[in-house]
Amino acid sequence: MTWKGFNISIMTVVAIVAVAIAVLVAYSIGRGVLQSNYDELLDEIEDLKAKEKESAVVKRVSQQMEAIAYDQMNLSNQQRDRAEEQSRLAEANAAKAEEQSRLAQDNAQRAQQQSLLAERNAAEAEKAADDARKQRDAATYAKSISDTLSFRTLSRSLGTTSMAKFESNEDELGRILAYSSWYFADKYKGNPYQKETFKALMLATKEFKVYTIPRRSAVNSVMVLKGQRDGCVAVTNYGEVVLIEDGKMHMLLQDNNFDFRSVWLNERYVYALSYAGDLCVLDYEKLLTTVKLPSDHYVKILQIDASTLLCVAHRTLVWYDLKTKNVINSVIPSKKVSTAVRRNNKLLIFYTDGTYVEMDGAGNVTPMKKFAEGVVTSALHVESEGKLFLGMKDGDIVVITDDDNFFASLSGHIAQVTGLTYSNNTLVSSCYDREMLIWYLPKLKDTRAERNKNKSKGTPTEWLVPANYDGNAWGLSVSTKGIWAWLGLSDGRIVRHCISVPYMSKQVYSKIKRGLTMEEWMQYIGSNVEYVKIK
Repeated sequence: MTWKGFNISIMTVVAIVAVAIAVLVAYSIGRGVLQSNYDELLDEIEDLKAKEKESAVVKRVSQQMEAIAYDQMNLSNQQRDRAEEQSRLAEANAAKAEEQSRLAQDNAQRAQQQSLLAERNAAEAEKAADDARKQRDAATYAKSISDTLSFRTLSRSLGTTSMAKFESNEDELGRILAYSSWYFADKYKGNPYQKETFKALMLATKEFKVYTIPRRSAVNSVMVLKGQRDGCVAVTNYGEVVLIEDGKMHMLLQDNNFDFRSVWLNERYVYALSYAGDLCVLDYEKLLTTVKLPSDHYVKILQIDASTLLCVAHRTLVWYDLKTKNVINSVIPSKKVSTAVRRNNKLLIFYTDGTYVEMDGAGNVTPMKKFAEGVVTSALHVESEGKLFLGMKDGDIVVITDDDNFFASLSGHIAQVTGLTYSNNTLVSSCYDREMLIWYLPKLKDTRAERNKNKSKGTPTEWLVPANYDGNAWGLSVSTKGIWAWLGLSDGRIVRHCISVPYMSKQVYSKIKRGLTMEEWMQYIGSNVEYVKIK
């Protein structure tokens, strides 16, 4: 092959072409390799750049973290320093507190010792004060006893002198001395019910009245009028029924066919029980009817309830209905009856052999234990006191509680107790020894313990008033207010006693116009007692 200007063989061309192709191929291959390497290098560079960036970020983060850590370290160091400082302060405070605690303990021990010493001193002082109080109280008590005895003696002396003045008709001075007798007894807690004071006040008030039945028949039973009426109804063994009201005596019935032994009354009627068994009914003016009871010796009328009376005989008990005016039941006891009393809803029946039973309305009996030796001749139950009073044949009065236990024994009478009545905290008893005794129940002492130990009897002698009425008392009744006691005597007299010392003292005080003069004071009382102007 020939080109312009060149003579080139085919082999050469082929060789050149081959070389060129080879070069091109080599170049292409080399360039591809280079390009690949270049690309790889670029990738590596990019990776390095990324890693560098990441490293830079990490470095910055690390630096920041290092800075934070450094700050935290500084803060931790500061906190540690503060903690160490606080620890040192705490240790110092603890040491100081421990020292203060030791000081406090020492002070507490010293205070406790001082407190114990103070307590011992206080106890010794209290004991000394208590001993002093006891000595003072003993001295005061001894003085009060001495004063009480002295003024009691003075009170009695004034009462006796007062009675003497009344006998010599010196009534004004007698009243002044009677009141002075009560004044000293009351002020110094003596016994204003003592006999001398009591009788002096009675003379000063003239509160002692006697009514005499013309036939002088024995007054067997007395009962005060109901309500506000001042007086009583009395019955005698000669068949007399007597009404005393407002100071006047009226004969309601006089029939010696009757021998009346007991009386009971309400606002409308009088019921008089005869020994032979006749129950006479009157209307305060005349006899209305006579009810014949079973034959026996009757001694007492007893109210059972609002509409029933019990007529008590030695061998018979008869129930009488106030509404139908008929006998509704009768019972024959197994033994001879001495007296009976109603206690709550049951009857107590006392026999002459010293035994007693409890009986219901149908007559069924339950034996009771014996509270006292001897025969019960008078019995009274006081519901407000919760006590049963038994007057004995030998003169004692035995007090029993409602639960059937012994409470006390009152010894004052020396013969058979014939009557017991109660009003306004006061028990009044009558007896064949011709004395009426007044017992002030709030002063009554429980002597069960003494009785259990030595069988002794307790008697409130400070509140026992003997009032001699010179006759056997077979009837006794006391007014509702506890001021008057009515006595029916065996010689036909009916006596009205004032039994209230407070009432009489007020009456005397209203009558006197002056107290003792200084000269009278020196004469009857003396210079050892400070002058007191009574009125």
